[in-house]
Amino acid sequence: MKATKILLLVVLASLGLAIAPRGAAAQEIQLEGPLAGAPAVRHLVLLREGRFFVTPQISFTILDTFRRHMMFGLKAEYNIFDWLSAGVYGGGGFGWRTGIADQINDRGVDDVPNQDYDLNFPLRGELDKQLGQMQWMVAAEARVIPLRGKMSFFGKLFVAVDVYLNLGVGIVGVKERGNTDCSIQPGTGTRDFCPAEDTYNAMQTRVAVGPTFGGGVTVYFNDWIGLNLEYRSTPFTWNQSGTDEFGASEVELDQKINADDQFLYWNQMMTIGCTFAFPLTPERTP
Repeated sequence: MKATKILLLVVLASLGLAIAPRGAAAQEIQLEGPLAGAPAVRHLVLLREGRFFVTPQISFTILDTFRRHMMFGLKAEYNIFDWLSAGVYGGGGFGWRTGIADQINDRGVDDVPNQDYDLNFPLRGELDKQLGQMQWMVAAEARVIPLRGKMSFFGKLFVAVDVYLNLGVGIVGVKERGNTDCSIQPGTGTRDFCPAEDTYNAMQTRVAVGPTFGGGVTVYFNDWIGLNLEYRSTPFTWNQSGTDEFGASEVELDQKINADDQFLYWNQMMTIGCTFAFPLTPERTP
């Protein structure tokens, strides 16, 4: 019986050694033949590298509180590599009131001669005399194109697509409510109201500078024309509402309209454009 137990232990130990995991060893695969050292893609169409892009664009601001803007512009860029380009953008346009601004304009204070009123309660029908507006914009920026490929529609229509990110400096022409000082009412010394005739000073223009960044997609219908869709944000400080926002507290404002009433806004816009590439025929890799 004892010998049988010893024999059984020896058999089990042998089976354990047989099924125990062994160290894995990787074998390097040497590619030989005509594919040795070959590039991943041959005859790749270099849609960007060494070419100039000219893109007429139409832009619309989004998430606006008081005034929306439409800008007509042109983007020009040179593609240093297929994944990197540098360019400039310039455009100008006009704005119009949002729905909430229309309600404020229609329900403002009645224009009674010599009536005194708070700067933050506009006269009825006079809101356009205080709302800020972007008049023009130029930008210098670099673009990185990290993604590129082809897209298929129902397995029949194929188009080339690239996705890019851009970063640069934006310069914007801004029109804002003219500087107004109603901190002391003539003859009374009070700080609460302002004479109506002194309220709407002439609108003033200035140049605002800030970063500009975003990204977009370019869809190529052939070697030299494509559709461009882009998002852009250009944050800078300005007074969109044309109201008094600065003071010792939210209750005690300083009854002035000046640079202290400017706040940071992201100034976001969506853009659609048509891209033309020059020269018309792109280079190809070996």
